[in-house]
Amino acid sequence: MKVGNDRMLKKRAAKTTPARKKKHVALNTKVQPRQRRAQATYDMILEVTGNLLEEVGVERLSTNLVCERAGLTPPALYRYFPNKYALLKELGAKLMKIQDDAVFAHQKTMDGVGDVAEETARNYRILKEVNAITRAFPGGGWVMRALRAVPTLSEVRIASREDVADRVYKRARKTFPKADRKDLRIGATLMVEVMYTATELIMDQPEMDADRVTAEISHMAARYLTSFGDGERKKSLA
Repeated sequence: MKVGNDRMLKKRAAKTTPARKKKHVALNTKVQPRQRRAQATYDMILEVTGNLLEEVGVERLSTNLVCERAGLTPPALYRYFPNKYALLKELGAKLMKIQDDAVFAHQKTMDGVGDVAEETARNYRILKEVNAITRAFPGGGWVMRALRAVPTLSEVRIASREDVADRVYKRARKTFPKADRKDLRIGATLMVEVMYTATELIMDQPEMDADRVTAEISHMAARYLTSFGDGERKKSLA
């Protein structure tokens, strides 16, 4: 009887006890700098954060470390960034924008999808530039790791991927008007995700032959994208 009563009490407690709300983490910058001096401070904070990421990684990074390295008081930092995740988000957004702008500049010269050799060459040029941009960016490799590893930051990476994939999709539709549009959109997303992952791999394992990895993934993505022009493609997948 006591066991039955205990079960009833637990059920009632579960119904009456309010669920704990997930802690909200502020990710947006508090103030956008308007004056030249403020902009210089803002940019310096981000550069210091990127360089610290290279030294200590995401877990050990803290606003106190950033303040110490930047020569700022905590209130001066918190004027712009409420926590380290807001710093990481802003770094991620800046890196993604620079990468995306480079990709879009290449895509402006593309009209439709070429053959495997043409698409391989295009992919190679784009990926080579994206890799160079990431290396030059303060803590670039670690910023990419943070966007992948920290759930609250994933939206930055996903928004970038979807923007690029949408442009790949529109280019592919011109060339393959008979292809299933849903399949094309999925294909564009997969292609961009794989090329993004190749950059992550190159940043994570600098001992690898980066040029070879870039060439191989460029060819792989080209063969995949051009396969949408194959009328037998869907049958083979089924």
